[in-house]
Formats: sequence, structure tokens, C-alpha cells
Amino acid sequence: MRSLAKLNGPDLESSNEFTFPNVWEREDQAEFSRITIGAREKEIPLILELCRNMDGPFCVLYVLVGSRLGRATGRYQNHEPLSFDELELFLYTFQEFFEQDGRHHLWVMSLSGEGQFIFDNHNILYGYGDIDEYQKYLSTLGFVSGNISIPSTHTHNYHPEFDMSEDELFDYWQWLHSPLQPGDEV
Repeated sequence: MRSLAKLNGPDLESSNEFTFPNVWEREDQAEFSRITIGAREKEIPLILELCRNMDGPFCVLYVLVGSRLGRATGRYQNHEPLSFDELELFLYTFQEFFEQDGRHHLWVMSLSGEGQFIFDNHNILYGYGDIDEYQKYLSTLGFVSGNISIPSTHTHNYHPEFDMSEDELFDYWQWLHSPLQPGDEV
């Protein structure tokens, strides 16, 4: 399948995706610290590499903010804890769908509390956990510190080419469904 644009900015044609130039930005708040990552491409392998040395087990939360198939929006959590190998198989099975379609956000969490990653429909990856280690790893990949901002006018693309992937994802596991939470549809 050809690469499809997940997100377009105001000056981009529908075939040109808005991407980031491999940057990260650290955010330290009173309640939390996180690293915000803007990757040019291949966010799923990046998530997996950042999770690789964690003990696990892992959990996936799939947040469906829009469906072309009439499926109920909401938060869908996998039913059973996952080993790293099970997580890796799932993420690679749906890599193109996650990286090229804007109908969702994806959360990957270590149930041991070691880390959490949120890959949103703006192509931004938020990392919680050992931020210093994440920064070191990103530096080895050529990422640099920089500003990450979303174009004020942009479009999320829900591609018909991925409708089958949406169906396959919902058939992959038994999912626990809950309503969208404030901020999920942003």
C-alpha cells in the first residue's frame, strides 16, 4: 500500500502529510513530566524500542475518535496483559493503520509503571517514565531538542483503504469499551 497522509496542514495538498523533523521537547509540570516527540516517520518502531527494556507486562488502549464504518467511538482496552512479543506483533500488524490514518489515538502502557506512550492523531508521541533515558536514546537516532506545535488549521484523514484494518483490529482481541474522556477528541 502506498503511504497515506494522516494529517495535513493548511498549506499542504491532501497527498502531503504534515510531519515533524525528528524533534523532542521536555515538559516538566507540577503534576507530571513527559517528553513530547515529533518523529518524521516510523512511530510504531520507535514506541517498541522505547518499551524493549521494560519488564512489562503491557496494556494497549485504542481510542477511536471517528469511524468510517459506524463503529462506536470510545476507549477500547485489550482484555489481557501482554508480553513484549505480543505487543510487538500487535503493533507491527497494524503499523500502517496507526501511522497513516487519523481516526484514533494509541496508548501503550507498561503495567509495572515503567512507562507509558501516547501516539495521537496529530503524529505526536508523548512519553512518560524515564525521560532522561528516552532523550539519550532519541539523541542516538539524530533527534534534537526543539519546539513541537500542531498547525492551527489542519485535517485528519480517515482513509477508506484502512476500513478493513479497523475491522481487523476490533476482531484481533476482545476489547473492553468505555466512553471517550474529555480531551480525547482534540
